Amino acid sequence: MLRYFLIPLMLLASAAHAAPLVLGVVLGEDEPVTDPATAQRYRAFAKDVEKSAGQPVRVQYYVRGFAAIKQAKAGTLDMVYGPAQVIANIGKFKFEPILKSDQTTAVAFVAGPNWAGTLGAKSRARLGVPDYESLMGGMARSEINSRGLAKADFAEIKFHRMAEAPLYGLKIGRYDLAVASAEEARAWTAANGGRIVFTGAAVPLRALSVQTDRVAAPARQRLAASLQRDNGLNLALNAASKADFKSVASMLNTTPTSLPGARVISAAEARELIAKGVPVYDVRVEDEYRNAHVQGAVSVPYKEGSAKEVDFDRADDQFALNRLPKDKNAPFIMYCDGTICWKSYKSAVMAIEAGWKNVYWFRGGFPEWKEAGLPVTARKE
Repeated sequence: MLRYFLIPLMLLASAAHAAPLVLGVVLGEDEPVTDPATAQRYRAFAKDVEKSAGQPVRVQYYVRGFAAIKQAKAGTLDMVYGPAQVIANIGKFKFEPILKSDQTTAVAFVAGPNWAGTLGAKSRARLGVPDYESLMGGMARSEINSRGLAKADFAEIKFHRMAEAPLYGLKIGRYDLAVASAEEARAWTAANGGRIVFTGAAVPLRALSVQTDRVAAPARQRLAASLQRDNGLNLALNAASKADFKSVASMLNTTPTSLPGARVISAAEARELIAKGVPVYDVRVEDEYRNAHVQGAVSVPYKEGSAKEVDFDRADDQFALNRLPKDKNAPFIMYCDGTICWKSYKSAVMAIEAGWKNVYWFRGGFPEWKEAGLPVTARKE
C-alpha cells in the first residue's frame, strides 16, 4: 500500500526538480515590460502552462520579435508566445503552433484626404510604416514586394518604432500613405476622411508555439486542451497548426509575382522545359542542394547578403554568372526554396541585367516541385 502512495510523490518530486521549460513572451506594443498588469497576466499564464505541462516554467520577455526568433534558432527557448510573424518565422526551427488567439488582424494602407494616388509603380507617395520588425511592418513590406515595387517608386518610405506615428504623420500632412491595422485604418478614416487603399488578408493576432524536440506530444496535447479553457490571459485561444501560419510566413518574405525580362513558370512548365533539354540551376546553398534537388539540376549557389527587396544591392551578393550558358540567347531555369526565397529572383535579375534573353524563373521552386510529386535526387543516407 505504501508503495502505491509513494509513486505519485516520486513523480511530483521528479517534476519539481526537472529543468524548467523556457517560455519566450514577445510583448505587444501596448504591453510595457514595466507594467505591473502585464507582468501579472503573464505570471498567471506561466502558471497555467506549468500546470498543464507538468514542468516548471521560466518566462523570458522580449520587446523585439527578432531577438526571440534568434533565441529560438539558438535552441534556448522551449515555447514562444507572440505575434503571428514571430510564430511563422520560428516554424523553421522545429516549433509547432498549438494555440492561436481568436482575434485576427490585417494590414491596411491608408491615404490622406488630399492624395488621390494608388499603391502602384512610380506613385511617388511619401509612405509611413510601423516598425520594420512588427507584424504590420512586415506585411506592408510583403505587399510592396509582391507588387514588384522598389524604393524608387516612392518619394520616401520611413519606418517608425511607435505604431501610431504613421497615422499621425498622415494627419499632419507628413505622409501621403500610412500603414496601420485594418481596425485602426477604419477608425482613422471615419474621423479624418481619406480612404483605405488596400487591406490584406486577416492573420491570427497571437499564438503559442512549442519546440517539438523539447515538449513531447502528450504535453503538447495537454497544453492545447487546458489552455483553451483557462490560460490566465483573459484571451480566447483556439487550436492551431502550421497550416494557420503558412500564409503568414509566405506573406512576410514573399518575392514579387512577376519579373520583367523573365517568364515565371510553374512546376509543370519546368518539367516540360527540362524534358526538352533546357538546363535548370539550383541557386540554394550547397548543403540544401546535396540533401535533395530537382532531378538534373546544376548547383550554382547564390551568396546573399542584400535585403529581401526588389531594389536589392547587387554589391552585397555574389553569383557566378560565368556558370550560365555562354550563349545569351539560350534558355535556362532558375529556382530556389519557394516563393519566400529571394535567391532565384535575385540571380534571375542579375542574369537579365547581364544580357541573357530567355530566363525562366521557377518562383515556386523546390517546394512546388516536391508537392507536384516530380522526380527528386536526394542524398543517400
